[in-house]
Amino acid sequence: MEKSTLSKNNCLTELEVYGLSAPYNLADGHSYLSATQCFSSVVSALPELWGAAEKIPVPEMELLFKDKFSDYFGLQGLKGHTFFSVCPTASNSIDIVGAWAREMNYTVGLVEPTFDNLAQLLRRREVNLKPVAEAVFSDIGCLREILAAEKIDVLFLVNPNNPTGTVISEGMMSQVMDLCVEQGVVVVLDTSFRFCNNNTVDEYQMLLEKKASFIILEDTGKQWPSLDTKVSLLSYSEDNAASVRSIYEEIYLCSSNLSLRILIEFIDATQAKGGVSYIQSLVRDNARYAYKALSTTQVVVESPSSDATMSVVWLNIESTGLDDLNLTAYLATYGVAVLPGRYFYWNSHHTAGHNRVRIAVLKPDHVFKHSIDQLKKALNDLAESQQLKTFTISHVVHA
Repeated sequence: MEKSTLSKNNCLTELEVYGLSAPYNLADGHSYLSATQCFSSVVSALPELWGAAEKIPVPEMELLFKDKFSDYFGLQGLKGHTFFSVCPTASNSIDIVGAWAREMNYTVGLVEPTFDNLAQLLRRREVNLKPVAEAVFSDIGCLREILAAEKIDVLFLVNPNNPTGTVISEGMMSQVMDLCVEQGVVVVLDTSFRFCNNNTVDEYQMLLEKKASFIILEDTGKQWPSLDTKVSLLSYSEDNAASVRSIYEEIYLCSSNLSLRILIEFIDATQAKGGVSYIQSLVRDNARYAYKALSTTQVVVESPSSDATMSVVWLNIESTGLDDLNLTAYLATYGVAVLPGRYFYWNSHHTAGHNRVRIAVLKPDHVFKHSIDQLKKALNDLAESQQLKTFTISHVVHA
């Protein structure tokens, strides 16, 4: 495989690919914790898991996974729900949503900022997209006006949102759902960072009780260090079941039984250690290290909502004197990979997000700490060079 190089004309995924070959990768938000250290029981059980995966029919394994996932997150609405499919990745789920929305000729209102591959996948499917500012989800009246003015058929939310860590509270989410039911709008919800939510919210039960039209996609890759052996649970209301399932079956025969069995084992192992709170404790430990190290640099860590323990960190870089692309390129000379903020503003990247970059924290301890230390060194070297430049200019002027 040819080694990726950094370009200033990239989308976020391309920059994540670059990060895979960088010595200090803080770019992608997948979980790269040490499975040997954190989940040794799963690693040692791999031969037995292969045998177990061979013995159970795929539909039965998919149901076992759904029920296990439901219990892990306390989602009783999902546990009793029968309309679902299992995709290899969350991107595959988003692509199916795009194909479905295009087939229905729906206009989709997508939250901004958020990870840009959502918009890219939907646009590739030629979906008519409208931006819905993240701040709108704290003002139901404003959201009502936008739905009407933009003639939105589908409202696509990410909760908790990546990269900001913004969480739509259960009460506000209920109001959003009520509004969508009233207006005949389909709710599409990406909960890939569900494990970062400090509160248990069963959106499935809420949507079913409200008789809403919905699609929800989940992701395992952000939480469990499975070397990108992952699945994405794609669930939908009965009114969308036939069309979504038809598209799914055009692309996939079924999910991987081995992937499902391994992930069930990861869930069981996590439950034995305390469940979601265990993963959040690992996130907090790494995040604290980053906060402390970066507190003496020119960047400012923007803490997420108190309702979230985010595995990604949003950094304000205004004081560095560089915009996001130039800082990303500068850090790359130190072997550090981060994501520039502008591309999260998928509709307004020409003007927004230039003063932010994002880093991810679910990395093995020794790798993460070395990466943060290298990031700190690069930022301090930048500040020192700027001070030296200022002093040199001042010395020439006053000489």
